[in-house]
This record gives sequence, structure tokens and C-alpha cells, in this order.
Amino acid sequence: MVEPLQLQTAAWALTTALELSLFVQFLRRKLGRIYPFFFAYLLSIILQSAGSAALYGHPDLDQLTFWKIAWGMQSVVVTMRALTLVELNRRVLSPYVGIWALARRLLLGVAAAVIAYDLLLSKGQWQWLAMNGVRGLELAMAAVIVTMLLFARYYRIPVSPLQRALAVGLCLYSTFYVINYSLLEKVLRQYAVLWNFLGLFAFIASLLVWIGAVRRYSAVEEATVPQTIPAEVYGMISSEVNARLILLNRQLIQFLHLENRSQ
Repeated sequence: MVEPLQLQTAAWALTTALELSLFVQFLRRKLGRIYPFFFAYLLSIILQSAGSAALYGHPDLDQLTFWKIAWGMQSVVVTMRALTLVELNRRVLSPYVGIWALARRLLLGVAAAVIAYDLLLSKGQWQWLAMNGVRGLELAMAAVIVTMLLFARYYRIPVSPLQRALAVGLCLYSTFYVINYSLLEKVLRQYAVLWNFLGLFAFIASLLVWIGAVRRYSAVEEATVPQTIPAEVYGMISSEVNARLILLNRQLIQFLHLENRSQ
């Protein structure tokens, strides 16, 4: 019978192999210039894997130091994932000036709310800042991704297959992370090892989604997503863009202009 530790080690090895495979394919497709933050995120998770292996290779390390280093690395990875999400939203929504301006404000508002919630829930205990902060950011990211995809679907905003795959992979892992640490950890604490193991498989699923999308990537698909369009020419392309989207974008532009004048 295979021991749980052996299964976990095999899962870590598979995860690292998939991370390196995705990184190499990203380099070969020269996607780092198009998605620089996702590329940086890939680097961060590869370095996290190496750092985790180094940590577990020092069993004499005291628990507090181990905890600080592990959660410090996790905080960096989650920050890079959040920046990747901002980058993804920008690429999907920035062609529509008013909508992207509103989305930027909403993203900043969500980040501020998460930080405030983190500080409130931690009650001044620094030990809980990292855990609560990571959990809050993961929840916020999952909500933002779902909202963006639903918005794009409703208004028929072009989303390339690679962009959709990046969003789905990010949402998949974030959702499982929140369920794992917010609910199951409290209710089924005795199964913590099992849920951590399943968390690895959730991340493996995200990596497979990304690898498949990168392999099928074609520069033509990015060309189908409209480039940034000046606000004054929206009326000239009304036959090519969803009318409801144009109307919403114009209203937001007008509202934001009025808002800027009043400041």
C-alpha cells in the first residue's frame, strides 16, 4: 500500500514538472511579452516549489521560522496571481475606455476592502495576517473572475481561448482554496492532510488547463480581440459592436468625466 507521504511527494513532483513544462512553452510561444504578470507568476510558483523543497529538507528548522518562510512565499505567489488577474481584466476590458475605468476602481475597492477585513479579523495578531489576507484575496479573485466572464458573455466582449483558460485556471484554484481553508479546515480538521493533497490536485488541474491553452495558442486569436479604441470613434463602429455595450460605455465615460470635473 502506498503511504500518504509518498503520494504527496509524487504529487509535488508532478506539479513541479507541469510548472516547468508550462514555463518552457510560455517562453517558446513568446507569451511573456503579452502576459508579463502571468509570466512572473509562473516564476514565483517555480521558486516557491524550490523553496518548499528546501524547507522540508531542513527538519531541524523551528516551527515559527518554517511558518514565516512558508507563508511569506505563499503571500508573494498570491500577490503575483492578483496582479495577473488585473492584467487579464485589462486585456479584456481596456478596449472599452469607460468600462475599464470603472473596473479599475472596483478592483482597487475590492483590494482595500480585503485589507480592511484582514486587519479586522486578525485583531492585531500578526500570525493571522498572512492566512486571512491570502484567504480574502483568493475569495476576491474568484468573485472578480466569475463577474468578468459573465459580463463578457452578456455583452459579447471577445475573449480569446487563452484568456478564458487563464481565467478558468485561476478561478478553479482560488475557489478550492477558499473552500478548503474557510470551511473544511474548521469542520473536518482531522482530514487536513487529505484536503491539502486534494489542493495539489486542484492546482494540477489548473496547470493542465493552462498548458492545453498555451499549446493551442495562435497569434491570430489575440488579433481577434479589439485593440484600444478612442472614445470619439465608438459611434462609427456601432454596427460591429454590441449596441448595449456601446451605450453602457458611453454612459460610464460621461459619468467619469463629470466625476473628474467635480473633484
